[in-house]
Amino acid sequence: MENPMSNETESILDLQIEVIQASIYCDIIKRLLLQHRSVSIVKVIVFSFIIKKQQYLQKNIYTGRNRDDLVLKFLSQASGLFDELCEQMPYIFQSIDLLVKDDFCVVHEGELICNSIHKQGLSGFDTFTNSVIQESKIYSDRQFLKEVISIV
Repeated sequence: MENPMSNETESILDLQIEVIQASIYCDIIKRLLLQHRSVSIVKVIVFSFIIKKQQYLQKNIYTGRNRDDLVLKFLSQASGLFDELCEQMPYIFQSIDLLVKDDFCVVHEGELICNSIHKQGLSGFDTFTNSVIQESKIYSDRQFLKEVISIV
């Protein structure tokens, strides 16, 4: 016979995990938008997932000295993690929704555009990550997704 307390505890833990995941992604997306002002939703999903992985591992295999194929090198860090990316998508969408409802950003034609002008307490990303985000702006979302699918 199942213990009703264990189901309740499990439900509370699931809710806490969801809140923590959404909070982490909100922070990453806020920093991304404060620094780059406008990024497509497709790219925000992939970038926030990989940035979260980098923070968890506390390392980046590339440096700011890398100059060629930056987007492909960045995406390679998620190679083999397609299922995990799919599992994380609800948290990323939830974070985007929270930031839009909080009026931090708006969605316009598939782009997340930052409404905030405050950079208070902003800790940016490393040089490589910033370069990747800038370079990705020359990729269409369709081209970017093709690269993601082929690598991840």
